[in-house]
Amino acid sequence: MRIIDLHIYGYGKLENYQITSMDRFHVFYGENEAGKSTIMSFIHSILFGFPARQSTELRYEPKNHSKYGGKIKAFFPGKGIAVIERVKGRAAGDVTVSLEDGTVGGEELLKDLMQRMDKSIYQAIFSFNVHGLQNIQAIKGEELGKYLFSAGTLGTDKLFNAETALLKEMEIRFKPSGKKPLINEKLKELKEVQSALKQAEYQNEHYSELLSEKEAIERKIAQLETNIIECEQRNAKLKEYKRNEQMVIEEAALQRKLEEYGPVNFPQDGLLRFEKIDQQLKPIQARMLWIKEKMMTLMKEAESTKPDSELLERETEIESILDNLPLLDQLKQEKRLLEWKIEELTEEISQINDNLHTDFNEETIQRINTSVFIKEESENIQRTQQRLTDKRLELESGFEEEKTALVQLEGNLSTVENELLPEAKRVQLTEDLTVLENKQQIQLELSQVKDQILAHKDRVKKEEIRMTSQKKKDLYQLLLFGAIFLIILLWGAINGQWLLSAVGITGLLFLLIIHIKPDAHKVKAPGDKILTELLNRERTLTEMLNKQPDGHHFSIKSQLHKDEELRHRHRELLVKIEQQQIRYEKVIEQFERWEMEEAEVKLKKAALISQLGLSSASGHGKLFDAYQLVEKQKQNFRERKRTEEKLQSISGTLEEFEKALKMLGERFLQSANLSTIETAALVKKKLREAIDLKAKYHELIVKLDELKEEVAVLEKDQQILTEEKLSLFAQAKADDEDEFRIQAKKHEQMKSWSVRLADVNHQLAVSGITSQDREQILTGNALEDQITENVQLTEQRKKELSSQFDSLANVKHSMNVLEEGGLYSELLHKYKQMKHDFVEDAKEWAKYAIARDLLSRTINRFKDERMPRMLAQAESFLSVLTDGIYVRIIPQLSGSGFLIERNDHILFEANELSQATAEQVYVAVRLALASVHYDRYPFPIIIDDSFVNFDHKRTERIIGLLREMPNNQILFFTCHRHLLDYFNNDEILNLEEKSPNIV
Repeated sequence: MRIIDLHIYGYGKLENYQITSMDRFHVFYGENEAGKSTIMSFIHSILFGFPARQSTELRYEPKNHSKYGGKIKAFFPGKGIAVIERVKGRAAGDVTVSLEDGTVGGEELLKDLMQRMDKSIYQAIFSFNVHGLQNIQAIKGEELGKYLFSAGTLGTDKLFNAETALLKEMEIRFKPSGKKPLINEKLKELKEVQSALKQAEYQNEHYSELLSEKEAIERKIAQLETNIIECEQRNAKLKEYKRNEQMVIEEAALQRKLEEYGPVNFPQDGLLRFEKIDQQLKPIQARMLWIKEKMMTLMKEAESTKPDSELLERETEIESILDNLPLLDQLKQEKRLLEWKIEELTEEISQINDNLHTDFNEETIQRINTSVFIKEESENIQRTQQRLTDKRLELESGFEEEKTALVQLEGNLSTVENELLPEAKRVQLTEDLTVLENKQQIQLELSQVKDQILAHKDRVKKEEIRMTSQKKKDLYQLLLFGAIFLIILLWGAINGQWLLSAVGITGLLFLLIIHIKPDAHKVKAPGDKILTELLNRERTLTEMLNKQPDGHHFSIKSQLHKDEELRHRHRELLVKIEQQQIRYEKVIEQFERWEMEEAEVKLKKAALISQLGLSSASGHGKLFDAYQLVEKQKQNFRERKRTEEKLQSISGTLEEFEKALKMLGERFLQSANLSTIETAALVKKKLREAIDLKAKYHELIVKLDELKEEVAVLEKDQQILTEEKLSLFAQAKADDEDEFRIQAKKHEQMKSWSVRLADVNHQLAVSGITSQDREQILTGNALEDQITENVQLTEQRKKELSSQFDSLANVKHSMNVLEEGGLYSELLHKYKQMKHDFVEDAKEWAKYAIARDLLSRTINRFKDERMPRMLAQAESFLSVLTDGIYVRIIPQLSGSGFLIERNDHILFEANELSQATAEQVYVAVRLALASVHYDRYPFPIIIDDSFVNFDHKRTERIIGLLREMPNNQILFFTCHRHLLDYFNNDEILNLEEKSPNIV
């Protein structure tokens, strides 16, 4: 993304404020209150929305202007140029995004362009200021590495603050070796209460025995209560048996009657169905007699009303002729109009032939090609002629402009060539500048060599002291072991133990060899080879420094820089002159192409005139107009031909119509001498009479058909009813009606018994008496005896329950005596309560421990996956910023810090660096973070006076580093005038000198 233009409608004190043509590197300069912070906030607000009213950020609502907001014109890779406009509306404002392809959208389209980037993340990665460097000064040394790591991860100190906060919360609650944290104190108290509880439990062993006895008695009581409930339920069930005993006996009696009577085969509602069938048969038979008499009468009447069949067969033809009768006058009128139109077309054809100076007829005009291709070609030729005329005027104007521009560029080139330095002088200045730059390098190297000589002498001196001390220790040890081996030698010689004597001699020889050996490998004196080389190098560098000439480094560099700019301008002018010469020649080539194109158009025009059958004289004007007249002439001939064919058709239709009416009069009126109107009227009347007779005849036939259908239906119903009656007899196994009625009476008796049996069964089922219960009532012992026996058993169980309650009371009394002191119960309650509180506090500590572990894993994953690319870029930046003194940034193996490697391979922790070097590490890490995110988030980098604490050398390096970042657009805001010397004038925007409206 690269911002091109800013237009502020109203934001803070800026109203109708515009900034146009912003480059890749743009510097905003202004003193305090000039509007730098307002412009930075405006960019963030347009891209991500206005700050909320309850937010700590300023909203910059204008005081003297009602319009709040503005727009940004920016280039997005892959999307082209987009205009983002945000004005006052909702809390974040109403946004409108317009792309150059015509796409218009709102907040969602803007989020897509911004790659779903959040405002806080954007400010953390791509926008940083002097506060980040001030944090480095405020943070303790041991925490500095973690802060730099957090800046390289998120761009802010959020990671550092999160890790510190989690560790602080954990230590408030628990420390492995601590005493004051909450969990440590509670753990100590819990151990004390647990010890007291065990002692109280030891003193109350009898209490446990009573507790077990109490539980056994309670289980016995529960069992007796269950038995009593079961006995009472059985007693209720037996009483229910007694109440339903008579119904069970009745049910058994009905069942025996039904079995003795046997099954009776009789249809359902058979007697009622039989009587109903008999009632339906009588009216059917009477209706059939009446219908047959009615059919005889209708047949006689239909025979007397039969119509003329031939006249009805030609009904459609006659009606068509009669319906077209009103068209007769219309056809005659149309005939006269067609004759008049033919005369008009003939006149128009003659007039167009005169205009074209031709003599087209129907045969010649059809041979002329007037297709859409000819039309398009004629139109193109006419358009091309007009375009060539305009082109000639344009080329004449362009020729003069290009010629003037070429002369002007050649004059500028001559002016620049006069201002260039002579080649010899330029070479001399370059050599002088090289010598002066080498002088600084030699001085730096000489200083480093002197430091190395001092360090080497110091190391040699320390080594001599160490060797002297070591020699003394070795001598003492040698004397000690020598005395021991001498004693062994003498002891063996005196006592005749020659093996001990040999051991003593061997030990003494070994010590002698050890004492002699170091003399051959003594450390060389301080004047060794390394020191000699360093001293020689110091001498060489001093001689080279003395030979360097004096000079004005800045003056020579300024002259060479100015000459380089002039040479760059000279090369640009040569390229521009070459390009202008090419454009000048292109104009001449365009003149030549214009002449060729004009000649080609003339040839095409002559060929097309020939194809249209025109003479060159008649086609000299506008060719497309001539084509349109030829096409119109062809249409006229076609129209005249169609009109003549239509006239001929109408005449034929009139003749056919009159001939048809004459034929109808001869056939149905027996007269051919009647007029057309009379013939039509009489034929129409006779046809209407025949239609009326046909309708009456058809009505009689329909009635006859309906009566025949009704007879068929009645016969079918009669047959069905008869078959149904016979079916009832067959089901009842009866031969006649009397036997059928006897079977019906027997069936009703069986039905009443079955209904009573179903009623009894229903009542027993409602009472809960099952078939097994009924069997028990009928075959078991007498119900009175069973009830008496169950009552006695219930009373026995109740007596046992009362006895158990007495035993339970005695046990509880004994337990209460032991619990009178309350020590054990109180300690037990206190222990459980403290244990519960301890577990809850431990869970709370575990939450922070898990969060810290997750944060640690995330940091490790970042180290392994994403950090290497960022560190490689940061190392490159750090090497540039420190002039190659610090070359590597290495993550700590554990934790979230950095090690910084110097060019002599010595590693430093962040707290061991100087304040200025730590700031340079911070800047390198922040710029690297923005750089590595460019592939995914190609956004501008906004810097607000972050380098004001740097000296001029470091400032020059950081500005040079920013210029070498080829991708990101850099927007640099500053209120320090001395920083402007590092930028070109076209890169600087002075907010105080520019117009308040247009910049």
